[in-house]
Amino acid sequence: MRSIIICHPVPKDIKRLVRIEEDDFVIAVDQAVSDCYKQRIRIDLAVGDFDSLKNEGLLKKLDVLRLNPVKDVTDTYQALVEAKKKEPDDIYMIGGIGGPRIEHFIVHTMFFNEFPNLIIKDERSTIRLVTEGTYRIKGDERFISLFAYPIAKLSLTHFKYDLERYLLKTYDPLCISNEILKEEAIMTIHEGKVLMVQSNK
Repeated sequence: MRSIIICHPVPKDIKRLVRIEEDDFVIAVDQAVSDCYKQRIRIDLAVGDFDSLKNEGLLKKLDVLRLNPVKDVTDTYQALVEAKKKEPDDIYMIGGIGGPRIEHFIVHTMFFNEFPNLIIKDERSTIRLVTEGTYRIKGDERFISLFAYPIAKLSLTHFKYDLERYLLKTYDPLCISNEILKEEAIMTIHEGKVLMVQSNK
């Protein structure tokens, strides 16, 4: 079972990014309620203060968690809290990358420590936390970027820029925009964790 959070900026074709199964729990955050209606995405829970939702009439037939506009957490963070309560295998955040309020995207990248099974996805990128182990990464995605979270020792094989037991520290930009040279590449995280961004453009 998965929890799926839809948030702004919402991709134009949600169903192309994730196939929503019957047992998935779908949360729409604030103005994403409108996007879900337009794309015929069912909503199990709407979360937010709804200051950005132009038509609040859309909430009438929904299960709604309305937040006070004066609060210490973002709407999306509260949606993650609600998603975690379902004890899902994975939490997908569809959208939430970029947009005019870039500070919200920055804070989304800080949520992985509390929600390690979070996967953030839009039309161009997939972001996830990768822990110790060896991973085979398909060459479907053009660019792979790795950021220490907060520190990691890693090896890369079949990348344009391979590494052998490299100690990646916080704020080290060495592993940005690497490329897979073969059908698949191998990444080993010997110690620590990294935030992996897979981008197709």
